[in-house]
Amino acid sequence: MPPRPAKEIFATSGKEPWDISTILTLWYGDPQYGSFGKDLARVVSAVRLLLAAALLDKGEVTCADVERLCCGGRRLGVNYWVGDVVAVVEGRLGVLRKFSIPCAVDVRRMPPLARYVKWGLARIDSGRLVVDLEKVLAIPIVALIRRVFKSASSCQGPVWRVASCAKADIAEAAFALAALRLLYPGLFEIYGDDRSLNDVLTEIGVGNVVRAYDLWDKAVGLTLQGYLVSGGARPRTVRARSAKYSIPPILAEIDYTDAVVADVGSGFGTKGAATLRWGARYAVLVDVDESVLRERGNGLKIDKVVADAHMLPLRDRAADVVIFWNVYNFLQMPRLAVEEVGRVARRAVVFSVYNAASGRFVDFWEFLEVARRWGRVATAKRLGSSQFQAVVLR
Repeated sequence: MPPRPAKEIFATSGKEPWDISTILTLWYGDPQYGSFGKDLARVVSAVRLLLAAALLDKGEVTCADVERLCCGGRRLGVNYWVGDVVAVVEGRLGVLRKFSIPCAVDVRRMPPLARYVKWGLARIDSGRLVVDLEKVLAIPIVALIRRVFKSASSCQGPVWRVASCAKADIAEAAFALAALRLLYPGLFEIYGDDRSLNDVLTEIGVGNVVRAYDLWDKAVGLTLQGYLVSGGARPRTVRARSAKYSIPPILAEIDYTDAVVADVGSGFGTKGAATLRWGARYAVLVDVDESVLRERGNGLKIDKVVADAHMLPLRDRAADVVIFWNVYNFLQMPRLAVEEVGRVARRAVVFSVYNAASGRFVDFWEFLEVARRWGRVATAKRLGSSQFQAVVLR
């Protein structure tokens, strides 16, 4: 059964929305171990032990192995509390009543282990969980999580990249990464729009509880649009200093004689300023980062405006040419910015997309679709899978 989009995976279909065992049935067909899906949905500690064996390729695991995966940093995690509810806990081993991650290879303290023993997935021997890896990896969601885990170690960056490395649908990868992050907070951090999953848990607060589905919904939603960072250091958006001097040849394919040019997302303003040498009458540099605009020298023919591409402070058809360079896939609402560029541009748009690690991946066909909304694509260049450039005539 092919994977479904995330919005379908997390649709309730009239059932209790937190019941991810139902969701897994929709996703993978009829899973052999339905209760395992419910344990995963509720972030039951016994799942940490069983999954640890699959992640570490070990036939025997103890709480020391769980600690190796889950702990050692300041990030928060979650654990089953009661019913449909999970509690936010600190990322260290301990006891649940003190809001730490619990672990015990003991069916009395972790009753779900008894089910895993009954199913033949594992047995308990002298404080160790002896796992039948072949049977455990036969559970589709375990195999997926393990595959994504292995890929994440070599494919840091946007979630789409991890999905590609794991040969998984992005919705599958987002689900698996969210599960790994909630179960093992020490592994990595997930960021989306400068907001991390740890920020979400911090807002809930250690010791506070939340419905399992509500948390999964937030976690997977953030992961779908986010990127993965090993060790959890908050990523920074850095403008290459070479961008100060970069003038792509495609810019010269337009006649700028007596033109007013708007460089939207201008950065240092190199491209907009270059059009003055090609006959442009005036250049307006628009960027949200005031500091980079300040690095561009002042001039009678250059105006610098601190503004957002989603709402340009320019009149309709105010610019003969709009340069919209390597901005589209870094915006929260790119379609709105596309409409704004179309509103302002009178004669032409010079458009580029660059698939950097910190931005959303845009394929060539989406790039062309966007370009055609402004008019006729006079020139289109495909520089591998990382950058696409076009000149669009209105």
